[in-house]
Amino acid sequence: MMEDIIPGMALEFRKAALPEEAAELWMLDVEIFGVDAFALEDWLSLEAYWIVVDGRVAGCAAFIHDVEFGEDLLGDGKNVAQRGTLYIQSTGLRQEFRGRGVGSRVKEWQIEYARRNGFGRVVTNCRESNAAMITINERFGFRAIRKTTGYYADGEATVVMELVLE
Repeated sequence: MMEDIIPGMALEFRKAALPEEAAELWMLDVEIFGVDAFALEDWLSLEAYWIVVDGRVAGCAAFIHDVEFGEDLLGDGKNVAQRGTLYIQSTGLRQEFRGRGVGSRVKEWQIEYARRNGFGRVVTNCRESNAAMITINERFGFRAIRKTTGYYADGEATVVMELVLE
């Protein structure tokens, strides 16, 4: 599964220091996701990590422990507590790091993080048009559990996916 990685690429996951680095995370989020970026205040409540490739910030990832993604169903922007579930709230890579196998390595790390921390289930969501992320998720055993039309401001659907860990 690692054959598409550039030989010798050094990949690190550095835990973000919050609240000190929240503004930097938010600026990176805006760079990567544009109008879909989270609000600055949202970063203060997340467990966030910098994705670093060969010493350069390539992206970021964020988790919420013991929560079920449900804001698409509830319509209030909130999620429901769900003990034992890890919600991957964000996974974003700068354009120049896409298509190089970094996304697969990040997903592998996220799943290992869930296992190490005792989670039995992982949930995530992304735009329906994000075929690359959906494919990576499926390759690692995630399955789509629903599609919610009109989730994003432009009307696009979100695909909610889950992985049950054994």
